[in-house]
Amino acid sequence: MQHKLGLVLILLVAGCTAKVEDQTPAKTLESYIQASFNVKEVQDKAKMENLLTGDTKQRLSVWSDEQFLKAFVETKKKFGTLKILESKKVSDQETLLTYELSFREGEKDKLAQITQRKLCTMVFLDGGWKIKEVRSQRESIEYLSELSLP
Repeated sequence: MQHKLGLVLILLVAGCTAKVEDQTPAKTLESYIQASFNVKEVQDKAKMENLLTGDTKQRLSVWSDEQFLKAFVETKKKFGTLKILESKKVSDQETLLTYELSFREGEKDKLAQITQRKLCTMVFLDGGWKIKEVRSQRESIEYLSELSLP
């Protein structure tokens, strides 16, 4: 009996530990990016809002269903990569992430590779990390099918 109880306790601790480790600023940012590239319907807006706080959450929440669908479903964006370039812990409740996001956008003849470098402020609220603010630092656009003149 003691052996089984010990095993149950080990499994419980391991399960809790895994959940705490999943609650990192980088994982939350990654979850938001994945959610934004995989929007299928208006109900996905709530999933995204759950990862936001403050003005960032407010800006998304006031979008109409039409605005939301146009921005996240009708655009022809295909996720490429997400790289966390720097993570700076400001305090136990705040972390700054510098990241690079790349994706493809547009139709075949106007297809572009877009790379954005951004600074994200993450805050720990209500038992989880939330995106408080995102600022663009740099963006490059490479048109993949365009001819260029010398």
